[in-house]
Amino acid sequence: MRWVVIGSSGYIGSALCRFLVQAGEQVLSISRREFGPANCVHRQVTIFDAARFADVFQAGDIIVYAAGLSSSSDCRNDPELAELLNCRLPSQLLNLADTANAEQFLYLSSIKALRPPAGEVATEESGEPATDPYGGSKWRAEQRLRSRSLGIRVNVLRPAAVYGSAAVYEEGAIDSSACEATRTASPPPKRALLWKSRLRTWSRVVPFVPATGYRSFVALEDLLSAIVCVGKSDCRGEVFIVAEPDYYNLASISTAATGRSIKSSQIATRLALLPFRLLSVMGVKAGFVDVERSELYSARHLKARLNWQPRHRYSQFLGEE
Repeated sequence: MRWVVIGSSGYIGSALCRFLVQAGEQVLSISRREFGPANCVHRQVTIFDAARFADVFQAGDIIVYAAGLSSSSDCRNDPELAELLNCRLPSQLLNLADTANAEQFLYLSSIKALRPPAGEVATEESGEPATDPYGGSKWRAEQRLRSRSLGIRVNVLRPAAVYGSAAVYEEGAIDSSACEATRTASPPPKRALLWKSRLRTWSRVVPFVPATGYRSFVALEDLLSAIVCVGKSDCRGEVFIVAEPDYYNLASISTAATGRSIKSSQIATRLALLPFRLLSVMGVKAGFVDVERSELYSARHLKARLNWQPRHRYSQFLGEE
């Protein structure tokens, strides 16, 4: 059995390659870069189109599609490229993988593929299909991939917002029977440290932040263990949300990052959102007005189906020095 990671130079793809290699798996990494993660067989694909993958896949492969545009702003700026990389290309690669008798095609989608009901904990079937370039392209890809009647197994993962360091993992990091992973401690990425510094500075001045809705997160390590769980399972045509059970708003994030009790302020939110609401009234799309809307997700199906358990919490991550 061989793992094929498409998009191995990205945040999730590169970490997945190292995670698999250190678990003793055979890995083919594919990206635009000349070199891939250490100890992987690497193939450079300078232009992501189906013709460049004609001879890539083999019988028994587990293929993880982790490529595409992952930024909502990038997708808005180039919706055609988002549609190509997030939707059409994985559908085309599925045909090639099936012809090669690959075992499974695992598509990394996003919880943004469906807009969840406000204030409710969403499952894989909850909500309305996304219409924005990012979420919409992910949703259409899911429908294309799962609607095919092929020999290869197709499954979809929808991660919540992913956090954590893409550091190198220890040997023996994965226990696929328990669907759990351990790793050496590593410092949070610079971006998290920057936000922590800003929040600590803010809390010294005022003990409150604008009131926001709650959001779902998942640690990178837990996402990787979920990918392996699904990849090694007999699941077919299933969708799995990957998220930890806790939810966070800006106040709880600030409290975890600073170690101080930070409160939410509705007045601060109204003042901050006033310009965006005015733009919305004038017909200008302002997604920032959704900051008060909670988006809550449950990984109950993944836990019940494959005994996956998240081992990390965002609050712990934010509290690390």
